[in-house]
Amino acid sequence: MNKADILGRIAIGAMVTALGQPAWAQDTSTRTTNEIQDIIVTARRTEESLQTTPIAVTALNSEALTTAKVENVVDLQATAPGLVIGRGSAGGDGIVFVAIRGQGNLQPILANDPAVATYVDGIYIPRPSTGMTDIQDIQRLEVLRGPQGTLFGRNTTGGAINIITNDPTDELSGKFKVEYGNYNNLGVQASFNIPLAEGLAMRVSGAINERDGYGNNPNTDRDFADNSSKFLRGKIKYEGNGWDLTLTGDWNRQSNHGQQIALWAFNPAIVPAAFQPGLTAGLLSKDHWWENTATGTATNAGISALPADVQALYGVQPFNKLEVYGFSGTLNVELGGLNLKSITGYRHSMNYGLSDTDGTAVPLLGTYAGSGSYYISQELQISGDITDSLNFIAGAYGGKESGYEFSRSQIFGGLIRDSNADVTNKTLGLFAQAYYELTSNLRAVGGFRYTWDTRDSVLHNAQVLGLPYNVAVAGTPTGINCTVTPTVPVTATTCNQDQNAKFSYPSWNFGVDWQASDHLFLYAATRGAAKAGGWNLRAGGLPAFAPEKVKDVEAGLKVDLFDRRVRFNTAVFHTWKSDNQAIVNSFVQGIGVTQYIQNNGKVRLWGIEGELTAVPWEGMTVTANGSLQDGKYVKGTFSEIQVVAGSGCTNSAGVTNGCVVDLSGLPLLQLPKKQLNISATQKIPVGSATLAVTGAYAYVGAQHFDAVKAADQASAATKAAYATENALGRVPGYGIFNGRVALQLDDSNIEIAAYGRNIFDKKYLLRRFPDLYRTLGIAAAYVGQPATYGVEATFKF
Repeated sequence: MNKADILGRIAIGAMVTALGQPAWAQDTSTRTTNEIQDIIVTARRTEESLQTTPIAVTALNSEALTTAKVENVVDLQATAPGLVIGRGSAGGDGIVFVAIRGQGNLQPILANDPAVATYVDGIYIPRPSTGMTDIQDIQRLEVLRGPQGTLFGRNTTGGAINIITNDPTDELSGKFKVEYGNYNNLGVQASFNIPLAEGLAMRVSGAINERDGYGNNPNTDRDFADNSSKFLRGKIKYEGNGWDLTLTGDWNRQSNHGQQIALWAFNPAIVPAAFQPGLTAGLLSKDHWWENTATGTATNAGISALPADVQALYGVQPFNKLEVYGFSGTLNVELGGLNLKSITGYRHSMNYGLSDTDGTAVPLLGTYAGSGSYYISQELQISGDITDSLNFIAGAYGGKESGYEFSRSQIFGGLIRDSNADVTNKTLGLFAQAYYELTSNLRAVGGFRYTWDTRDSVLHNAQVLGLPYNVAVAGTPTGINCTVTPTVPVTATTCNQDQNAKFSYPSWNFGVDWQASDHLFLYAATRGAAKAGGWNLRAGGLPAFAPEKVKDVEAGLKVDLFDRRVRFNTAVFHTWKSDNQAIVNSFVQGIGVTQYIQNNGKVRLWGIEGELTAVPWEGMTVTANGSLQDGKYVKGTFSEIQVVAGSGCTNSAGVTNGCVVDLSGLPLLQLPKKQLNISATQKIPVGSATLAVTGAYAYVGAQHFDAVKAADQASAATKAAYATENALGRVPGYGIFNGRVALQLDDSNIEIAAYGRNIFDKKYLLRRFPDLYRTLGIAAAYVGQPATYGVEATFKF
C-alpha cells in the first residue's frame, strides 16, 4: 500500500468516525480547556471559522507563531503542508522563492510576478525581496493553498500568505521582549497600545536585532550571513458610528556581509588553469561547512579610464542591503444592509548587494545586483446580503508599480558588464463572488474576475559598465557597447530598447460545501487563475512571455473528533497548468547561451495534504502536517534548441545546427514529493507558573532547482556533463529538530524561555546552482543555518 492510499484511508476513517460522533453542545461555557478552540480566518475576505472555510488554509495565531519562533516568511516552511521556501540568489540575500503545491517562481525579476502572493493587512506585496522582512506583532497568519484568482488583489496560481497585524484597541497594554543567543544574537522587541480618545487608539511596535555571521572567511577573518535589522510599525484606528478607519505605516531595514554560499565543484575544462588552485582551496567540505573564502569583485588594470563611481565597484567584498516601507489606509462603512471597504496602499522596496557566486578568492563571478520599486494600489469592496440565503462580495482592484532592476557582473576578473531596465507594471481587475445556501447545511459559491495587465520596460544593457554606449566594443551583437536592439538611435548616454505588452484573462471559482454534522465539514471546488505575463530583462530581443494559466479541482474535509480533542483537516487536489512560464537555458541568435523565461509546456500536479491537532491528555498539544505530491510535464509540450556542431539539425527558428530537444521528461522544480512537520508541547503547572516544553521536527523531501537534458545528437562527453549537472541541480531532502522551553509566570505576565534551532547541527543545503558545462564551469551551494540557541524574556502589561 502506498502512502497516498494510507492517507486516503485515514481521511475516510476520520469521516466515518465523525459521522458517528454525537453533536457537541454549542454553549462555549461548557467547554473544557482540553478542547481545541475555534480559529477565525479571513481567507475569503470575510471573517469565518477555519473549520467551515471551504479551502485549504493553515492558520497560526500569535501563540503558535511564538512557539514555532516564526520571525520571517522563511520560518513558515515548517508550519504548513505543501509550502516550501527557498533561498539563495545572485539578486540579493533578501529574495525568497516561495512555492505552494509546486507553483513557484525561481526568477522573480521586476517584470515577472510571484506565484504565491503575500498580503499584509490586505495590501499586496509585489516584490519577493520583502520576503525576509520581519514578522512582528502579528494577530494571525494564514497560508492559503491553491489558486487565488477571484478575491485577492492579484491573481496567483500557487496560493497566498495572508498576514494580519494587531489592530489598536481601547485598552492600554504593552509588550517588551529581549533575546540573547549564540553568534552574539541580541534582539529587542516592543509594542504599545495606547487609547487616545473615545473610539480612537494607536499601536506602535518595533524591533532591533544584531547578530554575528553564521559563516566565517578564514582568509580574511570576515563574518558573513550575519544580520543587522531594524523594524517599526505604527497603526492608528478610529471607530465611529457605522464606520471605522485604520491608518498604518511600517519600515524595515536589513543588512549583512554576504550570503552563506560556497563552492561545491568546478570543471577544469572550462575554468582557466590560473584559477584552479584557488577554487580547490575554497571547495566546501563537511569539516568547514559554514566557511567560504569569498572576496567579491577583483580589481582590473583596465578600469583607469572608467568613471570614479564605476571604479569603486571593483574590489568590493560581498554585502547585502534591504529597505522596505509602506503606508496604507483601510476604511469600512456600513451602508444600510451593505458594507463598503476601501483599501489604499503604497509600498516601496529597495534591495541591492554584491554576491560572490563562486564563494572563493578567485574572481570567477561577482555580481552586483538589485532593484527598487514603488507600488500604489487601490481596492474597493462592497458586500452584503441580498436575501436570507444569498450574500455576495464584489469590487475592483487597481495597481501601478514603477521601478528599476540591474545586474552588473564580473566574469573571470574582466570588466563589469551591465544589464539594467526601467519597468512599469499596471493591473486592473473587476471581481464578484456570491454564496447561496441551498439548504441549512449545504452552500454553493461562484466567483469570477477579469484582469487587465500592462507590462512596459526599457532595457539599457552595456558590455562594459562605464563606457559610452556608442563606442566600439569587440564581440557584441551590435559591435558597440550598447548590447540591446535599440528603439531610438544610440548615443553616448542613450541605449534604449522599449518593450510593451498587454494581457487580459479571466479567473473563476465554483464550489459546494456541506456541514454534514456539527463536527464534520466537507467541500469540493474548482478554480482557475493566472500569473501575469512579462518580459525577460537581461536577454533583450526575446518576445514577452504570456500569462501562465492554472485550473484545479480540490476536495477536502475538516473534522473535530472525541469532544474536540482531535482535529483533522485534509485536502486532495489535481492541477492543470498551461502556458507554463519555464526557465530554459538555450541559445538565442545574436546573444548566445543565456537563461530566460518562456511559455513552454503543459504541467499536471496532484497531491494530498493533511493537518492534525490533538490534545491527548491535560496540557499536551500535538500538531502535525504533511503532504504527498507529484507532477510532470505533458509529453511533447516542453522543448528547447541546443546548438550541436556538425549535427545538421534543422528547426523552425532558423538556428544553424540547432537541435530541438524534448524536455517534457524533466522533473518539476521546487516540488518535494514528501513533506512532514510535527510538533508537541507539554504544559506543566509549577506552583503559580506554567512550564511549556516544545519539540518540533521538520522534514522536506528532495527538490530540483535545475534540470537539463542533452540533445540526442550531442557527444557522450556532453551527455555526461548534463547528467552531472542534473545530479547537482537536485538538493537532497533534510530534516531538522527545534525545541523551546518556556516558563510562564501567571501572576506577573512574565515569560522566560530558552530555544534551540537545528539542535543537532544538521548540515544541509538550501539550493545548488550548477553551471559546470555552460559558461562558468562551477557549481555553487547555498548552505543552511547551523545550530542556534538562546534565551528570551517577555514582559506584558
